[in-house]
Amino acid sequence: MRKNAEQKHKSEVIRTVVTAVLAGIGALSVCLFVFGEIAVKIDLPDGIMSVMAQISLAAGCFAAAYTVSKQRRRNGLLSGLCCGAVVFAVIFLLGIIFAGSFSLGGFISKILAVLSCSALGGIIGVNSKKRFR
Repeated sequence: MRKNAEQKHKSEVIRTVVTAVLAGIGALSVCLFVFGEIAVKIDLPDGIMSVMAQISLAAGCFAAAYTVSKQRRRNGLLSGLCCGAVVFAVIFLLGIIFAGSFSLGGFISKILAVLSCSALGGIIGVNSKKRFR
């Protein structure tokens, strides 16, 4: 059975989002691994560990937004912000589940970091050169 145009578009969007999420998780994991290795070698205070976690989150959001906007090739800012909002919602829910509560300062700093890095990743992804195709 042949797929119509709407079904093809829907499956393409799903594939793009899954690829972007995997890219974001990969970048986040690599950053956390590298920062974890640094923390094992050097005794770091909690404040620096918090900054490292925030940098890892920002790198993951940037990678996810860059991937989705590079594949879609349109609406980079909107794609990046939507991707960032999804990532923030997941992080927020996981934080509530595992930590039990949240602080307003942490909430605001995380949402600003996630949305700004996602928007930047979306803009850069759309405006990057095509290499293949």
